[in-house]
Amino acid sequence: MKKLLSVLLALTLVLSAGAFGALADAGAGGTAYPNPLQDVRVRQALWYAIDMDAIVDALWNGTVTAAHKSLVPEGYWQADGLTEYSYDPDKARDLLSQAGWDGSYTIQAVYYTSNLLDTITAIQAFWGDVGVNMEFQLLTDNLTALLWTPSPDGVTSAVDWDLCFAGTNALTLGEFYNRHHSTAANNSTVKPDETLDALIETARVAVSTEDQKAAYDAIQLYENEQVTVIPMFYIPSWVVTSDHLDMSGNAVGNDQFAYQKNILDWVIDRDDKTMYTNTGAVNALEHPATNPALFWHQEIVFDRLLNADESLAPTDGLLAESFEVSEDGKTITFVIRDGVTWHDGEPFTAEDVKWTFEYYPTVPGANTVMTEVINDAKAITVEGNTITFEFNNAQPNALTIFSQWPVLPEHCLENVAPENFSADTFWQNPIGTGPFKVESVRLGEYTILARNADYFIEGSGNIEKIYMYPSTDAGDENLITNAMAGQIDYAFCKDSAQIQQLLNMEGYTVQTVNVTFPRYIFVNMFER
Repeated sequence: MKKLLSVLLALTLVLSAGAFGALADAGAGGTAYPNPLQDVRVRQALWYAIDMDAIVDALWNGTVTAAHKSLVPEGYWQADGLTEYSYDPDKARDLLSQAGWDGSYTIQAVYYTSNLLDTITAIQAFWGDVGVNMEFQLLTDNLTALLWTPSPDGVTSAVDWDLCFAGTNALTLGEFYNRHHSTAANNSTVKPDETLDALIETARVAVSTEDQKAAYDAIQLYENEQVTVIPMFYIPSWVVTSDHLDMSGNAVGNDQFAYQKNILDWVIDRDDKTMYTNTGAVNALEHPATNPALFWHQEIVFDRLLNADESLAPTDGLLAESFEVSEDGKTITFVIRDGVTWHDGEPFTAEDVKWTFEYYPTVPGANTVMTEVINDAKAITVEGNTITFEFNNAQPNALTIFSQWPVLPEHCLENVAPENFSADTFWQNPIGTGPFKVESVRLGEYTILARNADYFIEGSGNIEKIYMYPSTDAGDENLITNAMAGQIDYAFCKDSAQIQQLLNMEGYTVQTVNVTFPRYIFVNMFER
């Protein structure tokens, strides 16, 4: 309560003082001047001066998770040994004093996500308390030009702001850290740093999960000390389960992507052995070229070459019985599992894999992380039940791609033009190799999946059917109605308002999933 009152008081003081400043036209046509944000002590002080726990409690009702260490939330991918920048205004003042901060510099900040206004206003007050003045404004024009333009000479800034409040939703950690390299086309903030460049370059050629973990740990440790960015909080997702469902000890993960759920081991105590969930078809069952596993059917009607765990780290083979990565990281060889069939009885082969990954990049709107990997392949060759991908460069995201994007049936889709892929009738009743197959679809009403009796993994659970209510990527407007009627056993949710209602509803358990979706502050260290 004390933190809550302090934030509300800070907001009151700031608003009464009329603190909404206009972004100054600093340095326009003039001479570049030294930037106090280049001093690491100033950057550290700014982080220590923010009471993010209070902001999370007071302004976000506890529906987001405060970040005190890294862009990466707690879990497998967060490095050990990171300094924790919890609220410490006295330490902030001491660091500012060491840096010679005299309060004469006013930080110019921008943001482009309107729901951050209260958060930024609170941060403005916290910084004012330690002697740092900050003005901010909302950007609404050409954001790419205003925000993500690299320095023309590696010294002076190409953008007219000191700080940018923004966010990134990433499947791979490279999406965060590659932009901090001195050559990145979207690096507006990080001055050339030989040490950081070398760390990022090491991560770019790390293909195995173990090598990637070591490489990204090193980047996190360095950026944590240097405060390259200031993480604020993570926007989580949630998994809702009913008392009817026993997941047999399997962990929940980020349901925006694919991970090994072992759903064939789950137990439902309904007499009809049916599990009720959302993400059913509205107009069609969504194809996976853009979002590979956002909807239930994408994840369990189809299979991938590899499994991933709940942290999205690739693990063992699925459709691939085994796999091997060359020492230089440029060649990945998969041995395809024998005896697998498509739901229509046709045999699954390595040719299906080759066709799928040659086809995916041609689909309009295909995911860019996936297409960048696959388009770098100089050869994809099949010999019997072995398929080999040879890349021009080591691809750190390759194993992730093969654990996320499912294999499609060539015999069903080979004559479909890429521009017609999403509208093809195949997506009204798709065929995969997965543990469940499509039984019936009434668009906009329900989708029913039935257990695949011929699946190559048996499982110990009893779920025979999955009844999916229709919902979209934007959310499930009927989740509360269906939950109140007792017709939800498992649901993936991104709506904090719905979660507040479900937390007060008997018969349901809500689990928070820390996903890699931080809001954070870009710190411009170039001269203005």
